[in-house]
Amino acid sequence: MSDISVTEAELQAHVDGRLAPDREVAVAAWLAARPEEAARLLAYRSQRDALRRALDPIVDEPLPPALDLRLREAPRARWFARARPAFAANVAALLLLGGAGGWMLRGWSAPPTVGTAALAREAAASYSVYASDTLHPVEIAASQRGALDGWISARLSRPIKAPDLRGAGLELIGGRLVASEHGPAGLYLYRYADGGRVAVYVRPMQVDRTDKMVPRKEGGVRGWTWADNGMGFGIFSGNGDGGDTLHNVADMIRTQFERT
Repeated sequence: MSDISVTEAELQAHVDGRLAPDREVAVAAWLAARPEEAARLLAYRSQRDALRRALDPIVDEPLPPALDLRLREAPRARWFARARPAFAANVAALLLLGGAGGWMLRGWSAPPTVGTAALAREAAASYSVYASDTLHPVEIAASQRGALDGWISARLSRPIKAPDLRGAGLELIGGRLVASEHGPAGLYLYRYADGGRVAVYVRPMQVDRTDKMVPRKEGGVRGWTWADNGMGFGIFSGNGDGGDTLHNVADMIRTQFERT
């Protein structure tokens, strides 16, 4: 079934559980022959679920009294109306994908939820989502580095500065805040002269507050994670430099943060 034509819009609809059943079967078969694409969509789904978990606690917070009651209730009603069929569709989509290509999902069947193993999964998913984005990969560009560092530091309640990786041939693109099931995290994106990108992910740790640097492989990307004094770090790349090259960059980052 390698001649099946699948559009990016259909892939996004598949992630959201909005495809018609006949197209779900076709997309599942298409993904079964393309492990890298399947891993990319799993990363999208992981990022979406993390956002939902992070935002769930504030869904029911009251809006200002000045707002019309209808405006306050309508979005909530629409959200619950959409959420119910979307949840059922997502379950069906996962079952279809599991039947067509379950072998390639074996590493994702029981994702870690705490510690640096969970941090690795989050960092790799963030890399997969944002490093490939050519239009809007960051919220604040490197030209506003002071504002970027201040924003991330305030949200993480720790002084954070974007690592200076020019010595490794990496130029800062910028950064953003991302949601994780453990709260907000900072994501910095860098690029090599040839266009290859590297993501540095950082967030506070409740488990594995101090942990040694270890290599990681998540989906189609490789990297390193470690934790020091309650702060976790991950560096990931899909450029085939997950070995000594990226390890050296990770050491550079660790040294800079040890000095702060």
